[in-house]
Amino acid sequence: METEPGPETDLATLATELETENITFVDDLNDEIADLVETSDHLDYDYICGDVSDYGVSANGHGHFDLVHDEATIHCVVFASRLDRVGADIEDGTQAAVKGDISYYESEGQVSLFVRQVVPVGDGIYQQVYEQNKRALEQDGLLDDATKQSLPEFPTRIGIATSADSDAREDAVTSIHDRHPDVDVVVHDTTVQGDDALMSLMNAVSALDDDPQVDVIVVTRGGGADKHLRVFNETPLCRVVHRTTTPTVSAIGHEKDRTLVDEVADQHVMTPTEVGQIAPRKDNLQSDLEELSAELDQAYARAVQDRLDDLRTQLDSAYDRHVTDELADLSSRLDHAYETLEQQKEHEQEKAAAVESYQHTTTRQRALIAILLALFLLTLALLLLNL
Repeated sequence: METEPGPETDLATLATELETENITFVDDLNDEIADLVETSDHLDYDYICGDVSDYGVSANGHGHFDLVHDEATIHCVVFASRLDRVGADIEDGTQAAVKGDISYYESEGQVSLFVRQVVPVGDGIYQQVYEQNKRALEQDGLLDDATKQSLPEFPTRIGIATSADSDAREDAVTSIHDRHPDVDVVVHDTTVQGDDALMSLMNAVSALDDDPQVDVIVVTRGGGADKHLRVFNETPLCRVVHRTTTPTVSAIGHEKDRTLVDEVADQHVMTPTEVGQIAPRKDNLQSDLEELSAELDQAYARAVQDRLDDLRTQLDSAYDRHVTDELADLSSRLDHAYETLEQQKEHEQEKAAAVESYQHTTTRQRALIAILLALFLLTLALLLLNL
């Protein structure tokens, strides 16, 4: 039965178990490597040359930077006691000749260079490549602000090109959903450093651009050494980002990092955590909606009241005109009736007068006839008597 070594297992026990004495622990191996590194005449160079990258000062006052050449890197440390004298000659992107002592950090298994002197010798090799790429993009108009697209005010689906298992993906998605949980996020997994990164990133951006439901494309990755961000300075990737019909946002590295993709993208945010800025805050939208709804209700109430007042005025005016017209008509009809009545009364009076006159004449005529008849009878009687 195989014995699992415990924390106190010694080499003799392991030698018996593994059937060999040619074994050692990691700390002993690292001690031996340190001795080889620090005592080897083959590693005793006056200067080591390369491009300065990622220079900064730690909390304990020591300076740190990487010296890079081609794809190789060695970490350099400037102790605080030397920083005032050496630090002025350290600048990212420059090529420098560095004098120092090679040391092997046993606990981390890492070779470092303890810097004693830095001699700037010109622009860094990659800095020259960077400037050439930037000039080419400028000449083709890719850095012109006039070519940049506006981002949608209310994106409903955001596409992210980044490594699916990275902190950048988590930070970007979280920052978006913290502002608006209902925004849909689709992540297109891509390599963000190494030999395959360029094609992978270009394919990811193109695939998201082909998705008609994606409103914004975000190209993002977390911070890292300058050499790990170099793919984002490649002109083929910049051209793919520029050619998208979908608006693009870059969020690459830390706040101090700036790549050519940042220059070409329609909008740049400093870090993946700030990607959420492209999504509106849902609570603000809700507040705006409530405010607009209240303003709409007030405007509607004012409009209705104004309309009612206008209709009331029109109704009052129409009523007044109608009443006036009716009164005028009634007055006219009354005047006409009165005139007719007066005429009828006058006619009746005339008729009564005519009747009275006729009756008076008839009475007179009857009296006269009676008188004449009496005279006739009297005459007749006289005649008869004379006979």
